[in-house]
Amino acid sequence: KAGPRTRGWRRRGAAAGVATSRSACAATNMEARVVGHRPRDLSTTEASLWYQTDQAEERLRASGRTVEDPALNAFVHGLICEISGPFCADLRLYVVDTPDFNASMAPNGMAVVNTGLLIRAETVDELAFVLGHEFVHFEENHFLERHAAIRNANITSSILGSALAAAGGGAFTSLTSLAAYSGAANFSQDQESEADSKGLDYAVAAGYSATAGAEIWSHFLAELSASDLDAVRNRRGGGILGTHPHIERRIEDLTAQAETLPSPEQDQASYRALIRPHLHTWLADHVVRQDHGATLVLIDRLSEQGTDLGVLLNARGRVLVLRGDEGDTEEALETFQTAATHDDAPADVWRSMAEIHRQAGRHANAAAAFQSYLDRAPDARDRALIESLIIDLTGTSS
Repeated sequence: KAGPRTRGWRRRGAAAGVATSRSACAATNMEARVVGHRPRDLSTTEASLWYQTDQAEERLRASGRTVEDPALNAFVHGLICEISGPFCADLRLYVVDTPDFNASMAPNGMAVVNTGLLIRAETVDELAFVLGHEFVHFEENHFLERHAAIRNANITSSILGSALAAAGGGAFTSLTSLAAYSGAANFSQDQESEADSKGLDYAVAAGYSATAGAEIWSHFLAELSASDLDAVRNRRGGGILGTHPHIERRIEDLTAQAETLPSPEQDQASYRALIRPHLHTWLADHVVRQDHGATLVLIDRLSEQGTDLGVLLNARGRVLVLRGDEGDTEEALETFQTAATHDDAPADVWRSMAEIHRQAGRHANAAAAFQSYLDRAPDARDRALIESLIIDLTGTSS
């Protein structure tokens, strides 16, 4: 099915019943938030943070980086509401077009889900776990607690200002003030462990599989380990923002927690159907980052389902072309040729094959592949260029 499971909200007591002896891991200075909360004293630090995140949210709405897919937004919003229950009315969802593996819920209720998370989740259950994790940060006021800890350590609010400036400028890398601020200020390891544990409980209370938490972290760990970039590989000891507990330990803790919890069968097919319209574009965003090892691990894992192979193999071939190691060009051509046997292969497959043939001096093959590309993409922006290339290769017009 294409929508979240409608198991209804099970209030904190139900989730706590699942957790039994698991209580909050971190000693907190602030009570958990209540539904509908907004600071009334405008002179407080909390009110200032809310104001600044309100401003960041306005910039996000105007940035052009949100994904305007009604079905996708409705699905993710519905899933957030399943997890957050009565807090749903306090949250405003934005699906943001960035390949970073992240989600966040700011103190003012700005909930951001990156496309980099959506493409890495294999099931609704895995996405539900991550949203549960972020909801715990929101519900337990971890952001505000961390800001208070920073103030106590005499770290000035310029950190937040820098993060918010990044969220509104051309270097819109994290794309939300919370993600940028979290990268600078860091939730504590206790807060992250609490968010993992309670977030899994919330996902399970909503009817999702308890194994999903360890699974999505295991997938991401494989990507980090295969990365070509030292800075990325080193993050395996600190999580997705370089500040989280060791991923291996998180996997161990979540696996142990899941042993006593229900783990219904997960449905990969319905989730893939939801993101399928965006798969080609989101993969292209990863390819251009040129972290070839990590991207190949992601593509190969997504290919294990045996669907969308035209799109996935096209992306794999592009990675091989860009990497350019010995033997990569030949492997890329074979990959494109296999992609072309699948009905969902994008027209770019034939253009890529044509370029490989052209550079190898196989003019007839290149011209034929270029023509196949134009047949499949008659309105291609580069049509005039391709027609000119065909003339150069064959001496005749297309």
